[in-house]
Amino acid sequence: MHNNSPITFIAWDHANLTAVRDVLAGLQRDGIYLRRDHLLMETSWLGTGARDFYATAWRWGAQDCPLFYDLARRGQLLLTIGDTVIACGNGADIDAARDCIAQELIAAQDPQQLCGLLADAPED
Repeated sequence: MHNNSPITFIAWDHANLTAVRDVLAGLQRDGIYLRRDHLLMETSWLGTGARDFYATAWRWGAQDCPLFYDLARRGQLLLTIGDTVIACGNGADIDAARDCIAQELIAAQDPQQLCGLLADAPED
């Protein structure tokens, strides 16, 4: 599965920047872009003094779902694809995210469930 619908990552309160840096550390950086195989992700600045995080995955595939899940869960981020908003993690994580947003929230409790939700999301 390769999908052309962009996925946006936004903090549901404040991103855990240490976790975000850790999760993304293995990806090849090219300016504001991170790359791995088919993945192309544009990110906000993560250097010293960064206060929050956002990113957009412009190209991605099913093999990126574990990375996306880990990034969202550990970084305290929501994923948006089209009109769909997804929170990743356990019940407490998802409840905390739900308290911070006004939109309907869909929960993903593991990378496989996230991959299914992303595959089912309407393409732009």
